[in-house]
Amino acid sequence: MNILLTGLAGAGKSRLTASLGSWLENEQGFDVCYVNFDAGAESMPYAASVDIRDFVKVERLMKEERLGMNGAIVTAAERSVDYLEEIVSAISKRNAAFTLIDSPGQQEIFVFRNAGPRIAEALQRYKPTIALHIIDSPLAQSPSALATALALATASHLRLAVPTLSVVNKIDLGCAEVIAKMLSDSKVLRKMIEQERAGAMTDMALELLDHIERVMTVQRPLMVSAVTNEGIPELYKAINEALCVCGDLT
Repeated sequence: MNILLTGLAGAGKSRLTASLGSWLENEQGFDVCYVNFDAGAESMPYAASVDIRDFVKVERLMKEERLGMNGAIVTAAERSVDYLEEIVSAISKRNAAFTLIDSPGQQEIFVFRNAGPRIAEALQRYKPTIALHIIDSPLAQSPSALATALALATASHLRLAVPTLSVVNKIDLGCAEVIAKMLSDSKVLRKMIEQERAGAMTDMALELLDHIERVMTVQRPLMVSAVTNEGIPELYKAINEALCVCGDLT
């Protein structure tokens, strides 16, 4: 099974990749393959078996094409499409029960660019693939920001065309209660957005709520901590259910 972690920069994708992988290895006895798709990463909290930096280097793109860091990372993601056959081949040789794919924080790669959907398509041809849209809990404390993040997760789902779960990370920072309250009932989220009085952001968030209410009815966003592993067993169960794998997770 392939698990593709997406989300904005700072949401904790790399740390969650490491924590989820470690839990799968140590608590469930699965073999895990770690893949780094962030060509601008300086270091990762896991040992990548497959690394996009072996094919495309951000530093070289910045120098040769006079790009800034963000532009170079987006360009690197687009260039990675040329190496998808080699990347998927390297993943398949590992033949791991789970492959965790850590991605860059430039969400436009998965919402507006062709690279994200093509990466998901290539992974899906190899093994069943699910995307986790990671939401930063400090950001999610703002009701309108939470609504916008959930809408962004839906946009990513539409573009990637694979099952997608929204996951609020970093609940160890002490903000879990208020976020859980908003996620437990869309009417509560609506009321809290109305109380924000944040101008255009409030109006936009309220307009998104009709759609978000339908999404939350089907799959309420999960809450986890990559630091304490809180919520990881529930995430594992949700991944299983989303792919309808019924016991055999390989």
